[in-house]
Amino acid sequence: MCGACTPRELRVLEALVQGDENREIAEALHVTRETVKTHVSSVLAKFGARNRTHAAVLALDAGLVTW
Repeated sequence: MCGACTPRELRVLEALVQGDENREIAEALHVTRETVKTHVSSVLAKFGARNRTHAAVLALDAGLVTW
């Protein structure tokens, strides 16, 4: 599913599972919101997810991240 995810994408997934907004993720990772949007878009594409919530659920189901 997301075996090709980068460590940064996995960190973004963890933040999505926690319900963090792009602004919060950007601050935590010391990147811009645009960079976060790029990572989120990449994760959505790799998972075939419809939205960030769907990606979070898929990541939890796959055991890639924990709650």
